[in-house]
Amino acid sequence: MVAARVEEKTLRFRLGSLLALVGAALLVSACATRGGKIPYDVADFGAPDAPGEQADPYVWGIGPLDVVDVKFFQVPDLSGEYQVSSGGVLDLPLVGAVEARYQQPDQFARALEQLYGQRYLNSPQITVRIVKTSQRNLTVEGGVKNAGIYPLEGRTTLLGAIALAKGIDTQEGNPRRVAIFRKRNGQTVAAAFDVIAIRRGEMADPLVYPGDTVVVDSNSLRSAYRELLQLLPIAAVFGPL
Repeated sequence: MVAARVEEKTLRFRLGSLLALVGAALLVSACATRGGKIPYDVADFGAPDAPGEQADPYVWGIGPLDVVDVKFFQVPDLSGEYQVSSGGVLDLPLVGAVEARYQQPDQFARALEQLYGQRYLNSPQITVRIVKTSQRNLTVEGGVKNAGIYPLEGRTTLLGAIALAKGIDTQEGNPRRVAIFRKRNGQTVAAAFDVIAIRRGEMADPLVYPGDTVVVDSNSLRSAYRELLQLLPIAAVFGPL
């Protein structure tokens, strides 16, 4: 049930963020002369913001609403899965609230060993593992066969992201109008891509990152995403496949 609540909170947050983005994007389009300012065919438009001091967006520590498995060697009564609060705090037996945000699991385990060893346990051995996180997720929407939120286990490109969603729906999706939205330097940035050109080797296959949203244009695209895709430059619209 904890995992289901985390998934629901993540989905609500993502949809809320995109709806807010629509409002901002519509203001941009009002000033544009060619249907918007989203650049097209951008091999690398910058990695997203990473929390804390971590420079690599693929190597994130423990984050808000993550579920972590904390195991105490030979102390099963203390072991279990615990959810990090929205403020990045973990409420643990005996010691209470402990700041966990942005710490790597091994680093956090060593801190817990020191904390529990001071008053409660003799030379404790503790392991920490993230079992559920919203930080390494990617959202794929629009004209794909199975839209949704997917975990990224390692470095993934745009083609890989579309594969996670079972590929582009040949009846609905338009592979020549695909956009990636991400947070960078505190702002939402976007770039448009032509999947057909990528597959032919005519366009670079860009990396996607945790927190990105990939939107494939389609006839049945939800209105919020439809407004986003309408901001792509007119030059990005190709003829029939």
